[in-house]
Amino acid sequence: MKKKIIIPIIGLLILIIGTICLIKYNNRVVSTITIDINPSIEINLNKKEKVVKMKALNEDAKELVNKKYNNKTLDETFNLLATDLIEKGYDNNIDVILYTDGNIKEKEVGKQLEFIFGQNNIHTEIIVIEEVTKEDKELAKKYNISPAKASYIKTIIKENENINIDVLANKPVTELNETKRTGRYCDREYTLEGDWCIKEIDRKPAKRGNVCPEGYNEKDGICYEEVGVLEKDNYVCRSEFTLEGDKCVRNHTMEAIPSKYVCNIGTAKTRLELGLSGPNDGDANSVVCYDASNATHPMSPCETNDGTEYTYSGGTCYWHRAPVIAEGCPGKVQVNGECWDDASNILICVGARDGKRYNSRDEFCEDSIKYYDPVVTEYKCEIENAELSGDKCLIEEIEDAQKERYCPNGYTKTEDDRCINKNNITEKVDGYYCDNDERLDKNECVVFDVVEAHN
Repeated sequence: MKKKIIIPIIGLLILIIGTICLIKYNNRVVSTITIDINPSIEINLNKKEKVVKMKALNEDAKELVNKKYNNKTLDETFNLLATDLIEKGYDNNIDVILYTDGNIKEKEVGKQLEFIFGQNNIHTEIIVIEEVTKEDKELAKKYNISPAKASYIKTIIKENENINIDVLANKPVTELNETKRTGRYCDREYTLEGDWCIKEIDRKPAKRGNVCPEGYNEKDGICYEEVGVLEKDNYVCRSEFTLEGDKCVRNHTMEAIPSKYVCNIGTAKTRLELGLSGPNDGDANSVVCYDASNATHPMSPCETNDGTEYTYSGGTCYWHRAPVIAEGCPGKVQVNGECWDDASNILICVGARDGKRYNSRDEFCEDSIKYYDPVVTEYKCEIENAELSGDKCLIEEIEDAQKERYCPNGYTKTEDDRCINKNNITEKVDGYYCDNDERLDKNECVVFDVVEAHN
């Protein structure tokens, strides 16, 4: 009787153990996907490409990772992840470092992730890491980042030797991508925005008044629905530049600067040297040919023959005669019963038009000096890397190309790079707002320290 009972129990145990082993077999990890956004997460998949486990690889990821992802397909996982990112306030432009290990192919995953995020209005640039090395894994462990992120940071440092991993390790991928593209970077506690680094330094209560409701922003006094500008994969340049790879190139000429002169008549001098221009005048350093070979010197009024009325008495020259009045000769000197100005220290030029009084007989009369344009014999270019060609400077300007920015369907791109829906406007409501140099965060205004980015 006992044997008959034992046999079914053994069979049941074998069935249970077999079931457990089958479950474990089906749930064994055959593929791993690492996604770095900041947060950084690791997704473990079984052979059916369902999530066995999701791991947080840094602090930012801990609030995203939970058991709701378990046993989800990749499509379901990416949809949930997109929703979580939006709820937690992430921007709708997200750069992602993607690395896969195992049976799954990174290019297929990349397309899948980009498509699903796009359906959730998140524009995504996927940076695929095809291989991680032992060094990448060691760096990842040291800096508490993923090996894929460590690998990508190494490519940035290789191109910008002045940057080190200590500065980049805690940066989000979007900022890393900007640093790789431009070479600009910020210290650890700052965030890169364009040419500037910002750091939160204070918060204060926001002001209250009439503002545009959430999802709307004001332009020209009207509340328009607004979304962030998106970027395409292709690069574009300003109208005067030509795209060459990821660089914008412009070739143009400008007038070269004369550096050597010859005067056929006279001597080469600057206008500043000749007193023709002040030190701050734009033409102070321009050169003219100065010829005083036939110049005349100033004379006393008593020596001129230009009809000047004068009298000479007691070794002193007098001019500008006036009659004596009851008060005598106010401001003048009485000479021989008439009023005269003392001209003993006056030097003038015969027939001069400038009305100038001269201090010394060594000076030349201004109207008698001749000025000629010099002959330029050599030119130079003051702009670095410009090539001199005759009297022209050939200049090649190179700047980083920018990815083409565009707006989603139904939105119009404004001159200040905003996407507004001109068909969807609304009235202002009571709400919070900040000054222009501050940012609103719920009912607080965030104040930032702004410094120029390193380059």
